[in-house]
Amino acid sequence: MAQELLSPEHLTMITTGFVVGTFARIVTLKEDYRQYPSYPNGFVIHIVTGAVAAAIGAVAIPALLTKNFVGVSFLALAIQQFRDVRRMEKVSLQELEKSEFSPRGTAYIDGIAKTFEARNYVALLSAFLCVLVMALLPGYRPLSDVIGGVLAGLLAIWLLRRYTKGKKVGDISDIKLAKIRFDERGKLFVDDIAVQNVGLPAARERFEREGVAVMITPRYADGGIVLANYGQRQAIVHEAARTFGLKRYHYMRRDFETGRICFAMIPIRRDEGALLQLVAEVPLLESTKKSARMRSPELLPGKKGE
Repeated sequence: MAQELLSPEHLTMITTGFVVGTFARIVTLKEDYRQYPSYPNGFVIHIVTGAVAAAIGAVAIPALLTKNFVGVSFLALAIQQFRDVRRMEKVSLQELEKSEFSPRGTAYIDGIAKTFEARNYVALLSAFLCVLVMALLPGYRPLSDVIGGVLAGLLAIWLLRRYTKGKKVGDISDIKLAKIRFDERGKLFVDDIAVQNVGLPAARERFEREGVAVMITPRYADGGIVLANYGQRQAIVHEAARTFGLKRYHYMRRDFETGRICFAMIPIRRDEGALLQLVAEVPLLESTKKSARMRSPELLPGKKGE
């Protein structure tokens, strides 16, 4: 049985599937503005687990062809292992909450952990489909089999990435810089939204001198529901504070009438253009998504006729 598994045809299948599956994990592993996963240790962890997923996906079909059902049972073990990866990521991020400028929040942490688990499945499925196509091709022609398998794997990667790609805050809202001002009683306003009482004159002067504020206006009623979610707002503030640093203060407020949300902060690095781009790129959390039957293109009050 071991000799059958290591026949040239099976060895070609396994090698090609492993390479395609590992490639799938590498292309979905990127260091972005969120700086997660961290480099280099985070990269190594996720590439290794992705390679393991690719190996399991690549071996499944040859194991079935040689009636090695013990090998197929490793699929169930792999799923449990990837769930442990999600659990590990969640625990790790929860421990880091104590040292963050602004916490990520449980909803954001859960979304990150699920994303990394799902990307291991992308590697596994890409390798599996690559080998499946190679097994279905008639005869044994190494070059054409490899080309067909690679094309099938790349198509699987593209489809899976497209399917798992989520929306961002910029897809549902308009984002702009807002004006910071104080009234005579020391209340902080972001444009026309009252945010917070700031009692110390020195704090008010610093806000006026160094502060920056952002206004996020949902385009539709559904967008207002998403932005009303506390976890989503917490994720936005976390990314802003983490990326640009936080000297002292950060406040966020929601306008209950229009669904707008705003936040003001005093960053260590002031880059207003990059801040707007960052807010637009913050992902929408899975916990905020609704069933398609519940979605509506209705405009928010005050936007009808625009």
